[in-house]
Formats: sequence, structure tokens, C-alpha cells
Amino acid sequence: MAKLIANYSKLFLGLLMFFVAAATRAQSSAPTINQKQEHVVRSSLNGTTYNLWISLPMRYSAKDTVRYPVLYLLDGGLNFPIAHAARTAMDIMGGLEDFIIVGIEYSWQKSLQPWMALRWKDFTHSRVVSADTNRAFLNLVDLKKGALSSGGAADYLNVLRKEIIPFIDKKYRTNKDRGISGFSLGGLFTAYCLFTAPDLFQRYGINSPSFWWNDKEMFKIEKSFSDSHQSLSARVFMSVGALEGNSMTPVMTAFADSVRSRNYKGLMLTSYVFENETHMSVGPAMISRTLVVLYGKNRK
Repeated sequence: MAKLIANYSKLFLGLLMFFVAAATRAQSSAPTINQKQEHVVRSSLNGTTYNLWISLPMRYSAKDTVRYPVLYLLDGGLNFPIAHAARTAMDIMGGLEDFIIVGIEYSWQKSLQPWMALRWKDFTHSRVVSADTNRAFLNLVDLKKGALSSGGAADYLNVLRKEIIPFIDKKYRTNKDRGISGFSLGGLFTAYCLFTAPDLFQRYGINSPSFWWNDKEMFKIEKSFSDSHQSLSARVFMSVGALEGNSMTPVMTAFADSVRSRNYKGLMLTSYVFENETHMSVGPAMISRTLVVLYGKNRK
């Protein structure tokens, strides 16, 4: 009898542990909307301080074993709130994969001057003095002559590779599936990543890209890449507003056509022109479409 009681006790304890574990798993996977966090990273490589805003999927839990793709979103001060709201809305109907969004931004609050100067440096891959001193660019946010200094993209890419990405990988449950999305000069930088560091990211949002930079130098970079590569394993979304002007709209479509003509093995490229949208009004539309094309469950 004592042995029988002992066996029942072990069975009871085993069942109890099973149900407790099941309840714990259910609790950790319960959906929680609006999961956001913030961090600050001071780069030892280029001396710049970066604010990181994190949007987590509804079922994210540090206690789970699930690991998630990460989308790095440039110009986070402007784009992160839109991306977080868009993913929250689409999650209601389960339209997107579960993934982490990391908005990257500089330390600015009430003045766009540091934003303009720092992104100008980080997002441009070559030094163009004539652009740095162009009064039209300086006047956008009332910058003084000498405030703009281009050509820091290689350094910024190094910051992403060696500092920001490892920081996120340490803090969150991530996998090696990474994406990057940028707008304007950020779109230029995203294209730069595609053709100079294709090992680092697998998904790319290249929106309203400043392909006019340095006499359309990005066309030459892509051509050089195609001369030595027949494959490019990436999912890419390129977009532009129809009302962005001759230096933007036809240049983006020409670049997309050129890339498509290479027939890179493994490349999935979608391009789109948003009707009746200007350079600044197109932002919300292109962010939403970027998420759908790169992370939509029903994407084609």
C-alpha cells in the first residue's frame, strides 16, 4: 500500500509540474500590445550617441525560447512611431510576421540641426564638398557653412556591425535574419549596405533614395557589384513618391530597372511609385508598404 501511495504521489507531482509549466508557457505567450523599450548607445568608433527605440511583437517574452528577426529603421525619430503604430494595427489581424523593430536616431528634440548634420555624415558613402557647402541644403534647417561633412557611411556601417547590432542581440531574443530600411539619404545608405555588405542584412527597404548623390554614384557601385556577383540573396522593396521631382522619381525607377535586369539569383525585388505623394508626404505610406512587402505573411 505504501508503495502504491508513493507511485500515486509521484504521478500527481508529475502532472502538477506539467500543468504549471503549461500555464507558464501560456502566460508568457499571451499577447501584449504596445511593447516598447528605449536604450542609448554611445559609439566608441565614431563618437556619436544613438538613441534606440524598440518595438516588440505582441507575444515577445524574454523567458521564451523563440528568437525573432530584427528590422533596423533609420531616422527613427520620424519613422519609428509610424512603424510601431502600423505593425500594432496589422498585428490585430495577424498580417505580419513576428519581428522586432529597432528605430535608430540621434540625440535631438527641438532642433533638426543635429539630425541633419549627423545623418548627412552617416548616410553618405563619399565626400562631396560641393554638396556639403550647397546653400540650399544648409538652408533647410538654418545650418551654418561648415556644418555638413559627408562621406561617413563606411564608419557608420562599422558602428552597426560592431556596436548596435551586437547590443541588440545581447539584449533581446534575436536571430540572424536582419533587415534595414531608410528614407532619402537613409535610402541611399540602405542601398549602400545592399551592395557593399550583403552578408549583414537580408531584407531592405530603400525608400525615396537619394540616388542623385555624387552624380548618381550608386549606379556605378551596383554595376561594379554585378561584374563579380551573379547572386544576391535578399528581399528588397524600393519606393518613391510620384511628385518628388526629376532628381528622385525617374532615378529610382531607373535604378530598380537596372538591378532587375541583372537577374541576380536569390533576389526578390519589388518597386512602387506612390501617386500624388511628395518627398515628405510619402513617409507613412512607404513605411506601411515596407513592412508588408518585407514581413507580410501573405506577401508574394
